[in-house]
Order: sequence, then C-alpha cells, then structure tokens
Amino acid sequence: MTQKDKRPVLEVVDSAKKPTGKKTGNTGGSGTSKEQRFGDYVIKNGAFYQIKSVRDGTDGSSTVEFPLCDFTCRIVEEITSDDGLDDATFLRIEGRRANGVLLPIVDVPAKNFYSSQGNWANEHWGTLPFIYPGAAKKDNLRACIHLYSQQAGDIPRRTVFKFTGWKKLDEKWHYLTGSGAINAKGLIGVTEVDLGAGHMSRYQLPEPLTGEPLKQAVSDALALLDVCPSKPHIGIALFSAVARAPLGECHPTDFAVWLHGLTGSRKSELAALCLALFGDFNARRFPANWSDTDNALESKAFQCKDSLYIVDDFKPSVNQAEAAKLHSKAERFIRNTGNQAGRNRLSSSLQAIPAPYNRSMTIATGEDLPKGQSLLGRLLVLELARNDVDNNQLTICQQSAAAGKFAGLMATYIQWLAPRIDQLKQDFPKFVHQYRDKATQDGLTTSHPRAPELYANMVAGCETFTDFLQDSGLSAERANVLTADIESGLKQAFSEQGAYQSEQDEVRRFIDLLKAAFSSGNCHIAERLKKAPPESHPFFWGWRNVGTDAVGDDMYNPMGDCIGYLNEQTSGKPCEVWLVQDNAFKVAAQFARNQGDSFLLSAPALWRRMVERGLVIQTEPDARTNKPRPTVKRTIAGASMRVMVLSAELFEAD
Repeated sequence: MTQKDKRPVLEVVDSAKKPTGKKTGNTGGSGTSKEQRFGDYVIKNGAFYQIKSVRDGTDGSSTVEFPLCDFTCRIVEEITSDDGLDDATFLRIEGRRANGVLLPIVDVPAKNFYSSQGNWANEHWGTLPFIYPGAAKKDNLRACIHLYSQQAGDIPRRTVFKFTGWKKLDEKWHYLTGSGAINAKGLIGVTEVDLGAGHMSRYQLPEPLTGEPLKQAVSDALALLDVCPSKPHIGIALFSAVARAPLGECHPTDFAVWLHGLTGSRKSELAALCLALFGDFNARRFPANWSDTDNALESKAFQCKDSLYIVDDFKPSVNQAEAAKLHSKAERFIRNTGNQAGRNRLSSSLQAIPAPYNRSMTIATGEDLPKGQSLLGRLLVLELARNDVDNNQLTICQQSAAAGKFAGLMATYIQWLAPRIDQLKQDFPKFVHQYRDKATQDGLTTSHPRAPELYANMVAGCETFTDFLQDSGLSAERANVLTADIESGLKQAFSEQGAYQSEQDEVRRFIDLLKAAFSSGNCHIAERLKKAPPESHPFFWGWRNVGTDAVGDDMYNPMGDCIGYLNEQTSGKPCEVWLVQDNAFKVAAQFARNQGDSFLLSAPALWRRMVERGLVIQTEPDARTNKPRPTVKRTIAGASMRVMVLSAELFEAD
C-alpha cells in the first residue's frame, strides 16, 4: 500500500464501485426479479408467493406473503395426444429456480398436474425444486401456475395425432401421415403426426404428384404386376392389397395377406415394394416383426389405420415351446384382424379399457403358415418359390421406390380420395357385397365361407384405384385390360386356397394320424368277434407277423393300444371300423405331439364335425337334446359297448 493511500483494507473495499448486472431472481421467463402480482399471488425473489389478508391492530386489515416454492414456472402449451382410443392431455412446462438454475422443459400429464394427491414437480424435476409442505400450498401452487400462465392470454393448445389414416378435421377429410395430412388440396404440413420411434416414423408421404412425374409413377407402379412372371397372380394380389389399404375407413379390413416361401425367395423384398408406397421403407425397415410382443404387434397395427402394415419373418423355432408361442401369437393377431376387436381389459375400477385392434391392410411374410382352418379362412395365402421373382424387374421397381415415385403416387391417390370419402363410405360396402354375391353364385371362391368376401374386397379396391388411374391419364382401353387382368389373377389366387384349407382340415388330419399310427405300430384295430387279427391286411391295421404256429398258419401280435374293431361283413356289404372314441383321440393327439405338433380340436368338436360331414355311418338321437349322438351300442366279443361307426374305406383310401 502506498503512502498516499493508507486507509484500512475493508474501508477501501466498501468504498469501491460495485459492478452492475442482472439479478438472479426468476419471474418465469421475464429475466427480472421485480415483483409481479397477479390475483392472490406474487413473484418475489424469483419464487411464487401467496398473498393472504389478515387482521392487525390498526385499521383491521393487512396482507402477508407466504412462500409456496423456491421457483417459478409457466405452462408453455397444452398438448392433446390423440391415439384413436383415448385422448391424453399434457402440459408443457418450463421454469427456473430462485437461484437462476434453469428447470428443463417437461411434459406433465394434465391429470397429474391437477391431482391433489401427486407432486408433479418433483416427479419430473427430481430434487431441483422445493415445494413447501401442506395440501393447501400444493393447491395454491397449481392455481398460481395456471393463473400466471394465462397472463398473456389463453395457453396455446395443439393436437398431436398418433396414427395414420383418415380423420375428419374442420368438416373435411384428411389423411394423416408422418409428414402432416393430405386433403383435397394436397399436403398440409401444420398437422402434427407423431408415430413414435423406430421404423414407424417412416410412414411419411410427400407432396402429391402432377403432370409427367405422375404419369411416370403410374407406369412404374404398374410394373409391380409383372414382378413374378411365372405366377402373375402374386403381383396382382399384392397390387390389390395396396389399392385396398387406404379404403379401411370406407369398409373395415378384416383379412390379411400371407406371403410365404423358403428363405431366399424374395418375399420380404416384394413386401417392401408394397410398403414403399406409404413411406421410406425397404426390406430392412419393416414396422413390425413376428418377434415383437403381442401388444406391440396390435398397437402398431392400430396405429397404421388405412395404411399397409408388414409383419415380417414368421419362422417357428426348432424349440417346440417357442414354436407354440409363435403360433399362438399369430392366432391372436389374425383373430384380432378378422374380428376387428382387441383383447379388452378392465381398469382398477372395473371399467372397460378400450383395446387396440388391427385397422390396417396387413401383409405377413414367413417360411410357414399359421395353424387352423379358421385362421387360413381370414387370409389370402400366396406361396413364393425361389425362382418366381424376376430379379431385373424387382431391381427396377426398387429403384423407383427408392426415388420416392411410389410414395408420390400414393399421396396423389389419397388426394384424389379425400373429396370422395363420404360417398365411398356409402358406395364401397355395396360394391363389396355385389362382388361377393357374384363370386358366390359363380362358385369362384369355395375354399372357405369367408373367401368370397375377401375376393370382393380386393376387386372393389382395385376398381377404385383404376378409376383414379383413369383420372390421372390412363387410357380407357388400358384400364379395361388392367381390370380384366386383376380379376383373372385374383380368381387364380383364390382358387389355390382350397389346397391350404385341406392341409389344415383337422378331420382329415385325424384320419391321417390314425393311419400313420397303424403303420408305425403305435395302435391297432382288432376283429370284433374274437379281438383277433383281421383276416385281410392285418399289417395295415397295426398287427405284426411273429412267425407261424404248429400247423403253419401265420401268427400276429397287436401293436400299441386297441382303438377299435373291424366288422368284416359279408354279402357284399362294406367293412366297418368301430372306433373307441377316447382311445382313438388319445393316440392321434399323442402321435401329433411326437411329431412336434399339436391337434387343434377338442374331442367333442371333432366328433361333431365328423357327424356333420356324414362320415359317421350310424347315429342315434340324444335322449335330452334329440341331436345325433355319434356313438351307438355294438356287441364286441360278447360284451356291449359304445363305438363310433365309420366306413373302412375312409382309412383305406389314399
């Protein structure tokens, strides 16, 4: 210190000029610590306070300020999340502590914010904020934040949609997609659609096409019809599925397409070409896989309203338990699709919770088929061999898809549909019924009672798409040829469904399992009088030669359980097999399990189906219900017992 300035240090410091700057208090974004009063509340020292009136000894009234917390915050906007089931509202809140520390923006469920039981601030910001204890303080803090957020006017509100497809907004139909919404005027980007993370976010359509780009996109998309030249019905069926997908709002899509074949048959690539009409997809970017959980599959299928949805790679494991789980998952999903209903649950108050279900046009790919005739009845099955796909044509289509031409064409189709949806909601179901009745009358689709309905949906969808193509410049002559080719290809596709239904026929399978059990020595049929080997073909009925007796006659031993008896009638009458129901069903079910499979019908259901088909030769009315009873009394080796009478030719036929 110099001789000139010998003052004490503290005196020098106190006399120094203090720097000016902003104070650390927060006013919910204003950047100043100036007190702000609104209603019965005030911001003081960067925190919310409550103002209360009290009595004093002078004029009888005064006010005191009680701290509510150590921060300020405000509601930036109110967001409604529309997922198609229940609308959920969130409040987007930003804040700052009294010491200047920023509190990150959080989305708080409105029900949590307005709940008197919870503490939303600490749930979302952890230990950063402090709220003074007391139920009244929590209630006042909630009211304070709400009132403070409305000082500049109503809190901004917006809606975020969580699904694709048609939605009526402002009395006009809009098709929701990840990039916004498409209506009669084109793509409206201000509409928000959030489909979540992963490949679901790739459902994004561009601006609709016009002019020459549209004509080129039409030509490229029609090339999809020729991608399988040896089996043209496959390309036609896939093209029909694409055309039908955006029409789910007009008529529910209660069926799916199942594309199966050996590994390397290009089934995933074909499915990806179809999906490319709805966004940025390829064979490695599918929205779903059969390894997803049941709930995930159904939730995403619900999100993909009026869109194409791909579930890839159905390949049952060599592990029997895992294979059974996969088949069970497929059954649940397909039934969900066919019934247009999800798996409902109850809330803690025993109120029904809305369940998601499949609102999409689904194409499933795999190396195997799901089990059961009823499941196959809800599917159009397409089988692909390794040499069926034209790789050159596939490459051309993939290049067009990657360039966005396919998605641009779909955007244009949807723009064309938008002003017509109200009329199509009336007309399209009628078209489906007309095509269904005609298909039934002409006997075109006899594989399953649902087949005419499936066929009609595909044809009606293609007809609507062809009308669009004509309005887009396709000549009437070319449109007529296209319509004829599509109808012909779909007839071929559905004509092949009978073979798949026959393979899954549990009645036929029951007979085949018993025949295999005879051949492998797992059961046998005995002659009814002496329970001896049948006189003709004992080996066929499960007996094995063990040599000859003293007089040179062949001797036979029975194999496995006895499941019935052979009535070898004379006088030209056919032989009959008298089955012991419980024994026969046990052997068939066990034999199926030994093959790593299962028998899908219960015993009573199996007997009823056999009676309905006329396979049971003799029945008697039930005493209580008067319905045909599948068993009758017969005498076997002197004893009376109930058996089911079948023709021996049923087992002897190939």
